[in-house]
Amino acid sequence: MNFKSVVVAGVTFGVIGAGSAFATFARVESMGKNTTYIMDDVSIFDNPANINLYPNYLIGGFGPYTEDVPTGTNKDPQSPTFGGIFSFGLGEGETPDPRLTIGGLFGRLDDELAGFLPTYYVGETSSEVHDVPQTVTNFDGFLGGTLSNGNAFGLHVYIAHQDGGYETESGTYQVDSDAYASIIRGDAGINWQFANSIDFELTGGIARVQYGPEHKGFFEDGDFSYLASSRAFFTLDAIDGEIIPAASAHFIKAPGIKETHAQVGIGINVALDRGFFWMGWDFIWNKQQAHNWTFDYDTGESTYNSQYDDKFWDVREDIGGQVSFGIERNIWWDWFVVRVGGQKSILYTQCDQNDNNVGSKGICSGDGNFFTTNPTGNGTTKDHVGWGFGINIEEKLKIDVTVAEDLLFRNPFQGEGRFLSRIDATYSF
Repeated sequence: MNFKSVVVAGVTFGVIGAGSAFATFARVESMGKNTTYIMDDVSIFDNPANINLYPNYLIGGFGPYTEDVPTGTNKDPQSPTFGGIFSFGLGEGETPDPRLTIGGLFGRLDDELAGFLPTYYVGETSSEVHDVPQTVTNFDGFLGGTLSNGNAFGLHVYIAHQDGGYETESGTYQVDSDAYASIIRGDAGINWQFANSIDFELTGGIARVQYGPEHKGFFEDGDFSYLASSRAFFTLDAIDGEIIPAASAHFIKAPGIKETHAQVGIGINVALDRGFFWMGWDFIWNKQQAHNWTFDYDTGESTYNSQYDDKFWDVREDIGGQVSFGIERNIWWDWFVVRVGGQKSILYTQCDQNDNNVGSKGICSGDGNFFTTNPTGNGTTKDHVGWGFGINIEEKLKIDVTVAEDLLFRNPFQGEGRFLSRIDATYSF
């Protein structure tokens, strides 16, 4: 993911997450595209306290499979992940609480921060154009625990780093002293039970996004990012479900670019006969500022020119709303579930381009106002609709699949495209 995709989409997606137990990225992508209004294992990346809800749990997947695949060819998924959560009970007898929980995951790309790494950067002269390398460490680490009353807390660190080399198309690595990219993030969160019918979550975090030939320490130049989110689940017996108010905000700063985001919303989730339904409504405000960033809107590539000391900021402001929903239901057999969902954002965008940047394709190509929405149908996790299915084997092994959205509209005699866009699996032991 690059920052251009964030610009075009208008920053329409919430940063807090959670759903029905034992979900995966594939389940989320299939039924609504975000996890704000459901409780699931994916929420551990937004609130590390939630690792305590999934003890002794393995998770893995092939990552998004959205690359262009020429007719008659194949390609392995490029972003596989795997990890696990392990819990140690400290209580007496059969009482699980208090307990200590640790966890880790390899391979996940933090889309919220990775979009602020450009494709290229320009060094001291205009002829010095360097690739920003792909990060390779990409590790999430977790430490959490519960009190004797079940209230939970957690810590999370994310490290995605590359320093001194780049990966070739053949998968080998070559030395390049200018190859440097780094994302470091730390979060802390709580999951508190105020009553049997109220569950409250609060999370706060700090992060750094850095790249380029000049390596800097974590506290060196003040380009810090801050993130916060909260939500509460209010159980309502009248609807056999929950009402969930939620709010989130972040201020992300990287070389030459910064973004301020606020989002508030409310949602519901309801248990159905052999199924589950949720819906959410969000108000979104987002402000982006950038200088010396340019974008190729055909290829999606972005470049940051670091040789200029003057900072002539372009400003883009988006304000509007988003509606999203998801539904799943067991059909035919108890171990087979089908899912469908979607999201739609409508934002009013105002662009103010600095006079010194006229002619460049930055976050704004000119002054003006217009409406934006999330991608209509590009096959990614950010577009309008998704569908898929899941397999549940004895409440232990669960496999979730997102089906390619254009599958039913292809010519079956050409052998074109791909059938699936994501596969994830979990195992509880």
